[in-house]
Amino acid sequence: MANQQEVADYFEVDSRTIRNWKNIAGFPQPKGKSGYDIRKITLWRLDYYKRLTTAKPDPAFDPLGNSKEELEIAEKRVKIRKAELEVKHKDFDLSVKEGRFAPIETITRTLELVSVAVASNLEALLPKMKKAWPDIPPDAVETIQKVIAVSRNEVASIEPDVSSYEESDLDCDSEGVEST
Repeated sequence: MANQQEVADYFEVDSRTIRNWKNIAGFPQPKGKSGYDIRKITLWRLDYYKRLTTAKPDPAFDPLGNSKEELEIAEKRVKIRKAELEVKHKDFDLSVKEGRFAPIETITRTLELVSVAVASNLEALLPKMKKAWPDIPPDAVETIQKVIAVSRNEVASIEPDVSSYEESDLDCDSEGVEST
């Protein structure tokens, strides 16, 4: 029989280690102050290490199990973010439908259509004027052609001004939008 310090010396460990071992299931409990049986502790250690090397991991303490839980939590966070983004998109779509905002692409496309329509009308203007006024003087025709050319160039170069655009101008965080 040996005390705690003698057992620690025998196994060449610190006496705290013996105290920790006492908390492990199956460790031989002492009988009194000097009641440790070194032979029983040696058999316990051999059995304990054998169980450690052949034991199957407990699913409750499986590190992969924790990873699965973390993965599930991350997937839930992604679903929440997707739902929040979907709500923002629906709010933005509603703003567009209410006529408060329009995507810059829509505004640009509309300006292109207006430009083409104005150019077509300007092209048809001179022939219509010649038909309505057959004796039109050549210098008037030249002046009208210059005005038409300048007007077509100005209409073709119209683009939305986004220099004053600020995100705070919008109700939602959508990019590429101008107030209508």
